[in-house]
Amino acid sequence: MTSLPSSSDLQKAWEDLQRLHKTHLAKHGVRLPDVERYDEHQHALWLAVLRHFQDQDVDKNFMSQVAARDMPHLSPDQQVRHLKRAGWEIEGSKAGWHKLNPFRPSSEFLNTEAAKRVRLEAGSFADLKAAFGHRCATCGAQEGEPDPRYGTQPVALQQGHQDPRKAGDDTGNIIPQCQFCNRAYRDDFVFDDKGRVNAVASIGPVKRASLPVQRRILAWLKDHLGQP
Repeated sequence: MTSLPSSSDLQKAWEDLQRLHKTHLAKHGVRLPDVERYDEHQHALWLAVLRHFQDQDVDKNFMSQVAARDMPHLSPDQQVRHLKRAGWEIEGSKAGWHKLNPFRPSSEFLNTEAAKRVRLEAGSFADLKAAFGHRCATCGAQEGEPDPRYGTQPVALQQGHQDPRKAGDDTGNIIPQCQFCNRAYRDDFVFDDKGRVNAVASIGPVKRASLPVQRRILAWLKDHLGQP
């Protein structure tokens, strides 16, 4: 590939991919960006380019050139591999090169969805601990064994809230955490279904941040909220 595909070519590829998604991927829970045009969403642009070239590998730098032309507000570094998390099967002959298989969901997505189903179907905290292999969802410490970071005290798994802002202790909002992680993270953070922090749940972390970091946060909030 030496020249960028035209906008009409990419729009045609996007519409073709919408049909393929409906037939092959929607039933697995893979979501398609809810837009009419390929250049209205970053993921839609990536997918349209990959579908346009079909069985060819697309270089991430080539993808960045298309993005710079059609969605110039995007970052110049296009992380196409993140489509796997959304369920798209992305292959490639080498690092930085990507090829789309629109006929099946990614194994990463299927494994994540399977883990979610196990969690949602867990009837008790004991079931939930078993689903996580009797390990802390956040640090991986094994229940009943000493954690070398904290001496000889054995790990005891506790009911940590995935989102502490939500009331209730149903298993849908619980992750097993060792006593050390549960104590350290308090109710300050929101975790994903793998026990990783993905958001803040309180102002606590901001209060404990250094003054330069607090100033950066304040500047971002003013810009984000449109306040002087």
